[in-house]
Amino acid sequence: MASKKPRSARDFYTSKIRLAVVLVACFALLPAALILAVGILVLVFEQRPHDIVFGVLILSFSATLGAGITFTFLYVRRATSLATLQTEFVQRVSHELRTPLTSIRMFVETLQTGKLPPEEVKESLEVLATESGRLSMLVERLLKWASMEAGRRIYNPEPVEPAEIVEEALAAVEGQIRVAKRSGQVHVTREIADHLPLVDVDRAAMIEAVTNVLTNALRYTGPDKELRVRAVRHDGHIEISVTDNGPGIPKHEQRYIFEKFYRAVDPARPNVEGTGLGLAMVHHIVAAHGGRITVDSEEGKGATFRIALPKSETPTQSAS
Repeated sequence: MASKKPRSARDFYTSKIRLAVVLVACFALLPAALILAVGILVLVFEQRPHDIVFGVLILSFSATLGAGITFTFLYVRRATSLATLQTEFVQRVSHELRTPLTSIRMFVETLQTGKLPPEEVKESLEVLATESGRLSMLVERLLKWASMEAGRRIYNPEPVEPAEIVEEALAAVEGQIRVAKRSGQVHVTREIADHLPLVDVDRAAMIEAVTNVLTNALRYTGPDKELRVRAVRHDGHIEISVTDNGPGIPKHEQRYIFEKFYRAVDPARPNVEGTGLGLAMVHHIVAAHGGRITVDSEEGKGATFRIALPKSETPTQSAS
């Protein structure tokens, strides 16, 4: 006998929403509809002047009741969706913590036997360094997000050249690019306009934001990756954009991808790593600098993420 497939958090909360819809329909919407019908009948068959007043009051009561039910349902649905995302987030983080911890424990136990030849000891130590670094980065990301949520992250803006942000972000993902080249082709092009004004940003934070966007572009594209990074003037702002040749993002998901815990669904790659915090952190960082981040994408045609930042009042070195 085949075992039942375990229910996911999304399935669980979806069933709860359906139950809530049935209960609201039976015990709230139906009585409201009946009251509305009574109000209409009073107005249609009014025989005395005060019947009009009674009819209007009944209709107003029905409208208020219906609006209250609708807003309550939307609030509950929103809260339930957030609870679903939080549950899935905990599951993803638990998985991503467990994976490096398992590797670390396994290699430590192997080293403790003292029976490995020197070359295997060296390889084991390299794996331990990689996995511990991966674990440290995940914990650091969670701590940074907690600091952002609590409003405790402090930014120290200074005049920075957009080209420096782009170059340092590309340098930060160089290791990921080398790993990606083992399974396919990776082409990265950069287009930086000449004589761009400076931007007043926290250098480390903005490099982190652009690095997150680049990491997503590398993670969600196929084995043959084509990335284009641009820094240009646009509508009175400095725009840093990252374009990829990935599967694209459906229109109905684009409004949610900058929310915490949310991850766009890619049927071709359902097990891709990630916590669902990357773009939420980018949005927080960019907004804290008075900028905005947008996405332009069509399914099957890749995606372009644009970070627009206000220009600094400090003149560029070339203009001074």
